[in-house]
Amino acid sequence: MFANRLLATMVLMLAGAVAAATAGTARDGIGTFVRGEHASMTMITTSPRTLTPTRTNDAGLVTIFSNLASKYPKGEYWCCTGYNVMGSQSGNGEQWMAAAFTPTADHTVTKIEVGAGWSQGTNGIVVSLNKDSNGAPGAALKTWNVSNLGIFGTCCALVVKSDKSGIPVSAGKQYWVVLSTNGNELDTVDAWNVDDTDQVDSATLASFTGSQWNVFQVSPGVAFAVKGN
Repeated sequence: MFANRLLATMVLMLAGAVAAATAGTARDGIGTFVRGEHASMTMITTSPRTLTPTRTNDAGLVTIFSNLASKYPKGEYWCCTGYNVMGSQSGNGEQWMAAAFTPTADHTVTKIEVGAGWSQGTNGIVVSLNKDSNGAPGAALKTWNVSNLGIFGTCCALVVKSDKSGIPVSAGKQYWVVLSTNGNELDTVDAWNVDDTDQVDSATLASFTGSQWNVFQVSPGVAFAVKGN
């Protein structure tokens, strides 16, 4: 009981929640849906089921950005709290999420790894690498359609997408990894897992709720890595 209350308190703080939380959003567990100041979130208060982690072959790749927990082999991210990624007919309104990163050198992105899972509706999500547009997500440089995500609240599968030709990114310029839905995923409710490697420094995130991107600072951020050469 104490652990569940602690989780609820943490999620309310993370989301800057200003409205009531409602139970029953997430599938395969006791899900709590939190409408926050900047973006809605889901938490799972039951113990996560065992799930084999994704084994990625990153040999020879340069890490352009990563907050995945390489030092914790039993959990690359926090299993049970995440920002919702939802279609317009999900029952909770449309919401897409984006996370910013800034390369310290010129690189070519060939792989993106994201901690995300499916909660209900159509099991799918859209991953994209986007330009920056005045501090918010801009045009997509590359888009991938993904299906058959692992169940949100389990640990710790990754959504991994690659591009052999690569996408050039420039040092000092901000880019965004975006999770969204397409026309076949209008009823989808997914969630982007919170990262567990930095509880202090603010991350730059953005939420899209049908009309425009809302950029905000929050700690911790969401779990992802960008790799290439």
